[in-house]
Amino acid sequence: MEQQIQYAGEFYIKELKIHTSAGRVFDFTNGDNVIGFEIYEDLFSPSLSGNLILLDVNNISENGPIIGQEFLTLKFGTPSLEEFDVNFTFNIHKVISKLDISKNAQALTLSFITPELIRNNRVRVSRSYTDTTSNIIKDILKNPRYINTKKKLYIQDTRGIRKVVSPNYKPYIFINNLVNESISTNGTQNFVFYENIKGLHLKTLDRIMETDPVGDYSMGDVGLINGKTVDVQQDFERPLEMSISSNNDMLLNTMSGMLGSKIIKYDIYKKTYEVNRYGYFADFEENKTIAPNPVYNNNSIDEFGNNVGMFSDARIFLQPTSISGTDATQTNETSSYSYASNGLTNNFLQRKSKLAELNTGINIALKVNGNNTISVGETINIRLPVTGRTHEGKEFDAYYSGKYIITKLKHQFDTIHRRHTIEMNAAKDSITTKLPNDSEAIEPVTGNGEIFTVG
Repeated sequence: MEQQIQYAGEFYIKELKIHTSAGRVFDFTNGDNVIGFEIYEDLFSPSLSGNLILLDVNNISENGPIIGQEFLTLKFGTPSLEEFDVNFTFNIHKVISKLDISKNAQALTLSFITPELIRNNRVRVSRSYTDTTSNIIKDILKNPRYINTKKKLYIQDTRGIRKVVSPNYKPYIFINNLVNESISTNGTQNFVFYENIKGLHLKTLDRIMETDPVGDYSMGDVGLINGKTVDVQQDFERPLEMSISSNNDMLLNTMSGMLGSKIIKYDIYKKTYEVNRYGYFADFEENKTIAPNPVYNNNSIDEFGNNVGMFSDARIFLQPTSISGTDATQTNETSSYSYASNGLTNNFLQRKSKLAELNTGINIALKVNGNNTISVGETINIRLPVTGRTHEGKEFDAYYSGKYIITKLKHQFDTIHRRHTIEMNAAKDSITTKLPNDSEAIEPVTGNGEIFTVG
């Protein structure tokens, strides 16, 4: 029978067990000696990590013993959302601390990670592949010789048959190289490979942007965190805390190539090269964005008529490629070359820009009542009220409100109060309302450039 949720942030534990290296099993499912646990997710990380805090009153650290070589089986969920229950096995890889809190009790803090990361550091891939990058990644993840995961995989198809060799790379290093070169069936190259509580994902940012939001949050009244509330849905939609964590760092966005860059591609077979350039405004409409308008103004900033997106020399990349030739080992029965090049130059600059936008663009940090539908790689809607007097009848901020991608997330489970909260960072690469562009915004001149000779 499905359990009905009583308050926002409520959760239950179906299993919490520690399996020691000596073969002993300690069952903490009832939560009596569990102070809490945390799980971390990151859009740019292929693994989960977390901490577990236990109240040790039975000297399990010695009776186990607990040495950083244990397994943690954990199953938890949100009432009324049983289909999203999380059921994972983690590796406890480190004992962080043992803190005496009374004569006969100590707080034991353990650090855990997903077992795939441990396996990644134990094995290497030394073989060749001829397939699409998405199929190669599937094989590495499922192959018993490599990652051997049993988790759900959410893999977006890629195009182009690749002939690649892994020269004794660790699996995730090889996968990361393939992710950087992967092109989706519709021609985009902004893939990310990550893990959340739902499984392992290989997706483009375009696909993530298209997903329906898993939450709508409106800053205003402070959400309830103590006691129960009648309107559970409204309490889910009220952030407990919210702040703008970063807002368009011009220096970092220039240095990273987000605003302008170029790539020099040289063909090692033909002995030729070509230069591709990227400009933030010139290429803005060529790339899928979460909203229709750029986060920067395209006004001229100097007497030459340049805007901030016209400096392609800000970041320069160099990439070798070879796609021509008649080597019999590289051709099919018709003597035509049937394999795709690494594809790095196709949308490489756009990919670099897009990833920089998520890291150094508009970012909001918020804390909310948690549930198992919220994870990195999902989108949310945020409505920020205007500051001070309402202008033009607008209730919400025209620039910061809108759809965001969750890029970092921490699940916090307080077993004493049975409260699940989530702290997350959410980012957007564009805004819903166009920035005003009434006149030139050329840099003011405050000197005459006089030169003095110093003896």
